Amino acid sequence: MEETMSVPGDAAINILLVDDSRPVRTVLKTLLCGLGVTRIYEAETREEAFIMARVCRPDLAIIDYDLGRETGVDLVRAFRDPAHSPMPELPLILLSPTGQEHLAAGAREAGVDAILPKPVTARMLGDKIAELTEGAAQQAVTEVERKQA
Repeated sequence: MEETMSVPGDAAINILLVDDSRPVRTVLKTLLCGLGVTRIYEAETREEAFIMARVCRPDLAIIDYDLGRETGVDLVRAFRDPAHSPMPELPLILLSPTGQEHLAAGAREAGVDAILPKPVTARMLGDKIAELTEGAAQQAVTEVERKQA
């Protein structure tokens, strides 16, 4: 029996996927769609990721460690640079290869919010997305309530 789960709260969340592999992005999109996420934007490079962040204003980004010419840690560092980043406070999840736990220290130092090992499961993604977007969702609810008062 297959278990169905969804991202708690508003599944109308915007997620940016950054991976240089189209097949990997397709798998991640399938997992996210299974969680009820419907707004998923894709990028292969830092340049594309910054354009998508600027235009689409995602609530969270999922970044693969291996991006070809640079690493996901390099991209995390670039996102955290307020002088150049379109969204320096964007919650960031880094997907790391299994057995590469030594990457965690550098990724955390760069400013990543969470690291998930590959292969990632829907449950792992759903739990981490809910954890990282809970504050943003609560802030949006508070803003709506404040405007209605």
